[in-house]
Amino acid sequence: MRFVARNDLKGGANLPLATVGGPEGMWVVEECLDVAESVSVQLEVTASGTLALFSGAMRTLQGSFTGYASPLPPSCAHVARELEEWGTALGRHLADHGYAGPFGLDALVDTEGDAHASESNIRRTATTTPHSMVIRLTDGSANAHPAWAVSKGWTLSPMDFDKALARLRASRLAFDPERGEGVVLYADVPPDGRSWRYAAIAGSAADVVQLEAALAEAFEFEGG
Repeated sequence: MRFVARNDLKGGANLPLATVGGPEGMWVVEECLDVAESVSVQLEVTASGTLALFSGAMRTLQGSFTGYASPLPPSCAHVARELEEWGTALGRHLADHGYAGPFGLDALVDTEGDAHASESNIRRTATTTPHSMVIRLTDGSANAHPAWAVSKGWTLSPMDFDKALARLRASRLAFDPERGEGVVLYADVPPDGRSWRYAAIAGSAADVVQLEAALAEAFEFEGG
Protein backbone atom coordinates (compact mmCIF):
# COMPACT_ATOMS: atom_id res chain seq x y z
CA MET A 1 0.00 0.00 0.00
CA ARG A 2 1.31 3.45 -0.88
CA PHE A 3 -0.01 6.77 0.41
CA VAL A 4 0.23 9.79 -1.88
CA ALA A 5 0.24 13.37 -0.60
CA ARG A 6 -0.57 16.43 -2.70
CA ASN A 7 3.11 17.39 -2.74
CA ASP A 8 3.88 14.10 -4.50
CA LEU A 9 1.78 15.25 -7.46
CA LYS A 10 3.36 18.69 -7.93
CA GLY A 11 5.63 19.41 -10.85
CA GLY A 12 4.12 16.75 -13.08
CA ALA A 13 5.20 13.87 -10.87
CA ASN A 14 3.44 10.59 -11.55
CA LEU A 15 3.34 7.11 -10.11
CA PRO A 16 4.81 4.23 -12.11
CA LEU A 17 2.36 1.43 -12.82
CA ALA A 18 3.38 -2.18 -12.50
CA THR A 19 3.44 -3.83 -15.91
CA VAL A 20 0.75 -6.47 -16.25
CA GLY A 21 0.89 -9.13 -18.92
CA GLY A 22 4.51 -8.60 -19.92
CA PRO A 23 6.42 -5.51 -21.08
CA GLU A 24 3.96 -4.87 -23.92
CA GLY A 25 0.84 -4.91 -21.81
CA MET A 26 -0.63 -2.56 -19.24
CA TRP A 27 -4.00 -4.29 -18.97
CA VAL A 28 -5.64 -5.00 -15.64
CA VAL A 29 -8.36 -7.63 -15.84
CA GLU A 30 -11.07 -7.62 -13.19
CA GLU A 31 -14.01 -9.91 -12.66
CA CYS A 32 -17.31 -8.51 -13.92
CA LEU A 33 -19.90 -8.60 -11.13
CA ASP A 34 -23.66 -8.53 -11.25
CA VAL A 35 -24.05 -5.83 -8.62
CA ALA A 36 -27.17 -5.62 -6.48
CA GLU A 37 -26.05 -3.03 -3.89
CA SER A 38 -23.23 -0.55 -3.28
CA VAL A 39 -22.47 -0.40 0.44
CA SER A 40 -19.95 1.13 2.82
CA VAL A 41 -18.83 1.24 6.41
CA GLN A 42 -17.34 4.35 8.00
CA LEU A 43 -14.74 3.96 10.73
CA GLU A 44 -12.20 5.90 12.75
CA VAL A 45 -8.71 4.98 13.92
CA THR A 46 -8.26 6.18 17.50
CA ALA A 47 -5.65 5.73 20.21
CA SER A 48 -7.75 2.90 21.66
CA GLY A 49 -8.33 1.10 18.37
CA THR A 50 -10.53 1.20 15.28
CA LEU A 51 -14.17 2.10 15.84
CA ALA A 52 -16.96 1.29 13.39
CA LEU A 53 -19.24 4.35 13.30
CA PHE A 54 -22.00 3.35 10.88
CA SER A 55 -22.72 1.44 7.69
CA GLY A 56 -25.24 1.89 4.92
CA ALA A 57 -26.15 1.57 1.26
CA MET A 58 -25.22 4.12 -1.38
CA ARG A 59 -27.77 5.36 -3.86
CA THR A 60 -26.54 5.88 -7.38
CA LEU A 61 -27.95 7.06 -10.69
CA GLN A 62 -26.02 6.04 -13.80
CA GLY A 63 -22.95 5.46 -11.67
CA SER A 64 -23.12 8.79 -9.81
CA PHE A 65 -23.65 9.07 -6.06
CA THR A 66 -27.09 10.53 -5.25
CA GLY A 67 -27.70 9.54 -1.64
CA TYR A 68 -27.19 7.15 1.24
CA ALA A 69 -29.32 5.16 3.68
CA SER A 70 -28.23 3.86 7.09
CA PRO A 71 -28.41 1.26 8.49
CA LEU A 72 -28.07 -1.27 5.70
CA PRO A 73 -31.42 -2.28 4.18
CA PRO A 74 -32.69 -5.85 4.75
CA SER A 75 -31.52 -6.88 1.27
CA CYS A 76 -27.86 -6.55 2.31
CA ALA A 77 -27.90 -6.25 6.11
CA HIS A 78 -26.17 -9.63 6.32
CA VAL A 79 -22.85 -8.11 5.15
CA ALA A 80 -22.65 -5.58 8.02
CA ARG A 81 -20.43 -7.75 10.23
CA GLU A 82 -18.14 -8.62 7.33
CA LEU A 83 -17.73 -4.95 6.42
CA GLU A 84 -16.81 -4.12 10.01
CA GLU A 85 -14.28 -6.97 10.12
CA TRP A 86 -12.64 -5.76 6.91
CA GLY A 87 -12.65 -2.17 8.11
CA THR A 88 -11.18 -3.08 11.49
CA ALA A 89 -8.38 -5.04 9.82
CA LEU A 90 -7.63 -2.10 7.53
CA GLY A 91 -7.72 0.23 10.52
CA ARG A 92 -5.04 -1.82 12.27
CA HIS A 93 -2.90 -1.62 9.14
CA LEU A 94 -3.35 2.15 8.96
CA ALA A 95 -2.53 2.52 12.66
CA ASP A 96 0.66 0.51 12.15
CA HIS A 97 1.65 3.11 9.54
CA GLY A 98 1.00 5.98 11.92
CA TYR A 99 -2.46 7.03 10.73
CA ALA A 100 -5.18 8.25 13.08
CA GLY A 101 -8.51 9.60 11.89
CA PRO A 102 -11.57 8.75 9.79
CA PHE A 103 -11.78 6.47 6.78
CA GLY A 104 -14.38 4.56 4.82
CA LEU A 105 -14.47 1.16 3.15
CA ASP A 106 -16.72 0.64 0.11
CA ALA A 107 -17.94 -2.69 -1.20
CA LEU A 108 -20.26 -4.19 -3.79
CA VAL A 109 -22.85 -6.84 -2.97
CA ASP A 110 -23.52 -9.13 -5.91
CA THR A 111 -26.78 -10.81 -6.82
CA GLU A 112 -25.70 -13.91 -4.87
CA GLY A 113 -25.42 -11.81 -1.71
CA ASP A 114 -21.62 -11.89 -1.50
CA ALA A 115 -19.66 -8.74 -0.62
CA HIS A 116 -16.59 -7.61 -2.58
CA ALA A 117 -14.43 -4.79 -1.20
CA SER A 118 -13.92 -2.14 -3.88
CA GLU A 119 -12.04 0.82 -2.40
CA SER A 120 -11.15 2.75 0.71
CA ASN A 121 -11.05 6.52 1.21
CA ILE A 122 -8.63 7.57 3.94
CA ARG A 123 -10.51 10.73 4.87
CA ARG A 124 -13.95 11.99 5.75
CA THR A 125 -16.46 10.96 3.10
CA ALA A 126 -19.69 12.34 1.64
CA THR A 127 -21.67 10.51 4.32
CA THR A 128 -19.69 11.70 7.35
CA THR A 129 -21.25 15.17 7.60
CA PRO A 130 -24.89 13.99 7.23
CA HIS A 131 -24.26 11.35 9.89
CA SER A 132 -22.87 13.98 12.27
CA MET A 133 -25.93 16.14 11.58
CA VAL A 134 -28.30 13.27 12.37
CA ILE A 135 -26.50 12.47 15.63
CA ARG A 136 -26.56 16.14 16.67
CA LEU A 137 -30.26 16.58 15.81
CA THR A 138 -31.41 13.43 17.60
CA ASP A 139 -29.23 13.83 20.69
CA GLY A 140 -31.49 13.89 23.74
CA SER A 141 -34.59 12.98 21.73
CA ALA A 142 -36.80 9.91 22.01
CA ASN A 143 -35.00 8.45 18.98
CA ALA A 144 -31.91 6.88 20.56
CA HIS A 145 -30.89 4.84 17.51
CA PRO A 146 -31.93 6.81 14.42
CA ALA A 147 -32.21 5.37 10.94
CA TRP A 148 -31.71 7.94 8.21
CA ALA A 149 -31.33 8.63 4.53
CA VAL A 150 -30.03 11.56 2.51
CA SER A 151 -31.12 12.05 -1.06
CA LYS A 152 -32.42 14.55 -3.60
CA GLY A 153 -35.85 14.97 -5.16
CA TRP A 154 -36.98 17.14 -8.08
CA THR A 155 -40.22 19.09 -7.79
CA LEU A 156 -42.33 19.67 -10.89
CA SER A 157 -42.05 23.45 -10.49
CA PRO A 158 -39.65 25.77 -8.62
CA MET A 159 -40.41 27.03 -5.11
CA ASP A 160 -38.62 29.08 -2.48
CA PHE A 161 -37.59 27.87 0.97
CA ASP A 162 -40.61 29.34 2.75
CA LYS A 163 -42.97 27.44 0.47
CA ALA A 164 -40.97 24.23 0.87
CA LEU A 165 -41.01 24.57 4.65
CA ALA A 166 -44.74 25.29 4.60
CA ARG A 167 -45.32 22.06 2.68
CA LEU A 168 -43.29 20.10 5.21
CA ARG A 169 -45.23 21.54 8.12
CA ALA A 170 -48.62 21.19 6.45
CA SER A 171 -47.96 17.51 5.80
CA ARG A 172 -46.53 17.01 9.33
CA LEU A 173 -43.20 15.87 7.90
CA ALA A 174 -40.93 18.58 9.34
CA PHE A 175 -38.31 17.34 11.79
CA ASP A 176 -39.52 17.18 15.40
CA PRO A 177 -36.66 17.65 17.92
CA GLU A 178 -38.55 15.86 20.70
CA ARG A 179 -39.36 12.76 18.66
CA GLY A 180 -36.07 12.92 16.77
CA GLU A 181 -37.90 12.15 13.53
CA GLY A 182 -38.86 13.98 10.37
CA VAL A 183 -37.44 15.62 7.26
CA VAL A 184 -34.66 18.22 7.21
CA LEU A 185 -33.94 20.38 4.14
CA TYR A 186 -30.23 20.67 4.87
CA ALA A 187 -28.83 22.43 1.81
CA ASP A 188 -30.94 25.61 1.64
CA VAL A 189 -32.64 26.65 -1.62
CA PRO A 190 -31.32 24.87 -4.73
CA PRO A 191 -30.28 27.19 -7.60
CA ASP A 192 -33.03 25.82 -9.83
CA GLY A 193 -35.65 25.81 -7.07
CA ARG A 194 -36.47 22.20 -7.91
CA SER A 195 -33.65 19.84 -6.85
CA TRP A 196 -34.13 19.63 -3.08
CA ARG A 197 -31.60 17.85 -0.89
CA TYR A 198 -33.10 16.35 2.22
CA ALA A 199 -32.43 14.09 5.18
CA ALA A 200 -35.16 11.73 6.35
CA ILE A 201 -34.74 10.61 9.97
CA ALA A 202 -36.87 7.98 11.72
CA GLY A 203 -36.76 5.16 14.24
CA SER A 204 -36.23 2.36 11.72
CA ALA A 205 -35.23 1.78 8.11
CA ALA A 206 -38.83 0.87 7.25
CA ASP A 207 -40.06 4.14 8.76
CA VAL A 208 -37.49 6.06 6.70
CA VAL A 209 -38.88 4.47 3.53
CA GLN A 210 -42.40 5.54 4.50
CA LEU A 211 -41.19 9.04 5.37
CA GLU A 212 -39.51 9.45 2.00
CA ALA A 213 -42.63 8.22 0.20
CA ALA A 214 -44.74 10.78 2.08
CA LEU A 215 -42.23 13.52 1.22
CA ALA A 216 -42.31 12.56 -2.47
CA GLU A 217 -46.09 12.88 -2.41
CA ALA A 218 -46.14 16.17 -0.50
CA PHE A 219 -43.50 17.78 -2.72
CA GLU A 220 -44.80 16.14 -5.90
CA PHE A 221 -41.36 14.86 -6.80
CA GLU A 222 -40.82 13.63 -10.33
CA GLY A 223 -41.42 9.89 -10.34
CA GLY A 224 -42.82 10.09 -6.80
